[in-house]
Amino acid sequence: MDWKAFKACLFESARAKLDALLSEGIEPLYAAVFFASYREQEAIISLPSLATNNLAMLDQDHPKHQQRADEGFWSLKWNPSNWHWSWDPDDYGGENLASYEAMLETFANRGTVAQWDKAEEQFITTVAQVAVALYKHFAKDPRVNKDFVVFFHDESRGPELARKCMSPRLFLHHFPEQDATQQERLRVAALPLSEQAAYYVQRLGCYENIDGEEAEKWLIACGAPAIPALLGSLHKKNDAWKVAMILGLIGEKNAEVITALRDLLLTAKDISTSRWCASALGYLEDIDWLLAQCHTPKALDLAVEGCCANFSAFRNRSAKTLCLNYTLLERLFGLYPQSHALAEETLRPGSSYCDIGAADIPEALRGLASPHAVIRRHATCVLNNRSLGESLNSATIAHILAALAPLAGQDSDETVRYLAGLTLKSMKKWRITR
Repeated sequence: MDWKAFKACLFESARAKLDALLSEGIEPLYAAVFFASYREQEAIISLPSLATNNLAMLDQDHPKHQQRADEGFWSLKWNPSNWHWSWDPDDYGGENLASYEAMLETFANRGTVAQWDKAEEQFITTVAQVAVALYKHFAKDPRVNKDFVVFFHDESRGPELARKCMSPRLFLHHFPEQDATQQERLRVAALPLSEQAAYYVQRLGCYENIDGEEAEKWLIACGAPAIPALLGSLHKKNDAWKVAMILGLIGEKNAEVITALRDLLLTAKDISTSRWCASALGYLEDIDWLLAQCHTPKALDLAVEGCCANFSAFRNRSAKTLCLNYTLLERLFGLYPQSHALAEETLRPGSSYCDIGAADIPEALRGLASPHAVIRRHATCVLNNRSLGESLNSATIAHILAALAPLAGQDSDETVRYLAGLTLKSMKKWRITR
């Protein structure tokens, strides 16, 4: 991949499109951004679209935008999908730029997951560098505002990536709320841990600044010290399901936590809260209690939810990863054969499965030989993981291939045969790149 040539082509394409627009005599622009670059690991890296806007068009297209008190980074003013001028890569770059997308994807997908990740980082860095170069080119142009900025507006990287594209003065001028948010983080970090936990619990329902997503991650990472504050909010109507989820993801088998989750599961008025309590209890391995409740169809459904928690993406976010253990499902099926259909729906192919590590390989291999198709399907799918493959030696890969081959050719379940074939095909690529 010729990154220098790609950078030059992207710069010239964007510069020419902005120059052409400015030559039409429009009102000064306040910003131009690269945006809408879709990326999917080991598959797609799409080139960014280009957008620009001025205050006259912002007022014309969105006359009520000024009624909003906050015009921070995520506001309409800074959302390029709402801007007056916007171009896809083909529209502003033509065939020359389009050719680099194909080269970029070929380069990114040439080998390992690590190589893909590195290529993505280089791509993001290059687009940010082009944004800086475009700013330098237009900064003193009388056709743009004196505080004109150019940056890479990326949904996953957010303000931090934008910050890298402009000076601290310009960033704080346009996005003062980001500085205020950082100062708030620093203020909270200086508090005793119990007060920090109480603060982040209060932010779980927020959607801006220090939002619920950030609070959730902080509380999970904090672990046991966050439990008292979480228990204090477990019965708040709007927060209960999320607090239950976080208590499970913290992974502490605390007697007070388990008792509180059991009580809420039995008394919650909405099924969503009950399900999250069941997932949390299952992840905390409170299986005996869940199974003891299976005297009604609803309770059996919740027990299935709990028993499946460690097999879903739920565990990927946990502070404490459990080992793969299909004996929970096998025990459930033995006690309640009617649970099999419920588990098949919960763990259907295409639902979010957990990621496994090298320590889980023996249990995954055992799962391939399970008499239950739902377990064989799950084991087959979680083994189809390129990152996992890169951590295994050739002998282990050969062992997995030998276990999968009979499933692909003669398993009694059509879905298992199909999934095993996909995993075999994927694993053969692992061997090529090792």
